[in-house]
Amino acid sequence: MKRENALNTVGLCLLAACFLFALFRVFSHKRADIGDGRVVLRFAHWQLEGGLRDAFTQLARDYEALHPGVRVEQLAIPERTYAQWVKTQLVGGTAPDIIQLGGATDEETLARFFSPIGETVARPNPYNAGTPLADTPLRETILDGMVSTPAYQPNLLDHYGIPVSMFTVRMYYNQELWRLILGDTPAPATYDEFLSVLSRVEDYNRRTGRSILPIAGSKANAPMLINALMQNQTQRLVQERIAGPSLRTTGTEIGLSLLRGEWSLEHPAFLDALTIARETGLRMQPGFLQLGREDASFYFIQGRALMITTGSWDSPSFRSQVNFDIGIFPIPLPARDHPRYGRNLFGRASEAETGTGLTFGITRLSKQPERATDFLLFLASQPHNTAFTRLSGWLPSVVSVEPPPEVEPFLPVPEGYVPGFDFSLGWLGANTTRVMNTGSNRLYSPQGSPEAFLATVSPALPAAIHEDVRRNARQLALNIARQDIALISYLALGQRQPEEPAHANRLDQVLESQHALESTRTRNLATLDKLGAR
Repeated sequence: MKRENALNTVGLCLLAACFLFALFRVFSHKRADIGDGRVVLRFAHWQLEGGLRDAFTQLARDYEALHPGVRVEQLAIPERTYAQWVKTQLVGGTAPDIIQLGGATDEETLARFFSPIGETVARPNPYNAGTPLADTPLRETILDGMVSTPAYQPNLLDHYGIPVSMFTVRMYYNQELWRLILGDTPAPATYDEFLSVLSRVEDYNRRTGRSILPIAGSKANAPMLINALMQNQTQRLVQERIAGPSLRTTGTEIGLSLLRGEWSLEHPAFLDALTIARETGLRMQPGFLQLGREDASFYFIQGRALMITTGSWDSPSFRSQVNFDIGIFPIPLPARDHPRYGRNLFGRASEAETGTGLTFGITRLSKQPERATDFLLFLASQPHNTAFTRLSGWLPSVVSVEPPPEVEPFLPVPEGYVPGFDFSLGWLGANTTRVMNTGSNRLYSPQGSPEAFLATVSPALPAAIHEDVRRNARQLALNIARQDIALISYLALGQRQPEEPAHANRLDQVLESQHALESTRTRNLATLDKLGAR
């Protein structure tokens, strides 16, 4: 009994010590803020990859050197808790000045808690003075023209963030293991060469008794490879059966065309997509869809996997953690002349539409929005984006920035064709994704098959598509209602200031957007009504 009491006392003392230490850190932090005399600018992100935080720290110090009255603080929040942290900070009124936009910031959150910056991106960036971009509007200095979300929100008709980088996906391989298993075999340039590499790794394991994974997979990494292969196989299907005159398609259009019978899950192209997905999925560790991103990374970093598929963002982290050289090559996709899979495609998918990312927005709670805007302009300028790329090893977001040699393999390849769709059916919605993911377990198990996948998915998919399309329609109704306020505002401004053309131009933009949203919503609901309830 005495021993138990003693342990309880020790526990309470430790708890009290932790509380006092935390209290000390909070108050010392506040005293530093008060006594420092500088304006404190805080920005938050979830990127914990190696090199990035050091790059931001250096850029913050460079900004402080230009503005001695400012102190910039970086808040790196783990990805797993980032969404909850952002919501809590915004609702609680304690959010930092600048927040990385992403999964935690939907349209409703942006409209309520973030400041639109459309006027800012329409003006030249003052930090581009003395460069060829000096007189160019900011949005035209960004590689994608700032048309990608989350920087631009089409339903809100405004820009809400400034991007700092962009991302592509590549195959990484352990050069030391590669030489041991494959000798001087070059990196695969075709899909059949890729399959040959996978088979030779399996042969090596049988001969030596080792268990080297051909590809390290996880629920985060595996879809990067598998979805690229599926998009390759559904390319012709999309253009011939689904896409409109613009050659583009949305998840809703893919789902509705399936319900209308314009294509089916038994279509040869979709069956080939399932086959090629299984062909590569079986070369990953069993149960990879239940593993986290860090699990796949550990396999690769520890030399237990020859290859891994991931984005350009992981390159600096991997290079800082491994004791072997890393090679990079594009995902080897079937070409048009492939004897089995070539019938389903026009050619390699283009990366010309690669959007920018690592996008930061300014919260309405910021006490110094002008200074926050100025810091983002600093990051998005040609000189300092060049420094960011050099320091971080990430791709730039600004035009005419020359990346260092280790970043060049990740540059987007613009030549090619529009890709097809993958397991997400164009990100139609959560219900569709859930059904497709449930079927994936039947596809990748040793006893699985494309037929087993279809037997699981086919009965449940129509109802899931119905619900996702109706959910999309409800979201469109909210966007229309939200835009009604802007419509009335610009109409009133135009009447009060008829000499100002900007109001009339903005009114036309809102009207055009409203008409597009209303027609899309009406057409989608009418299609569902015609098809009947599921």
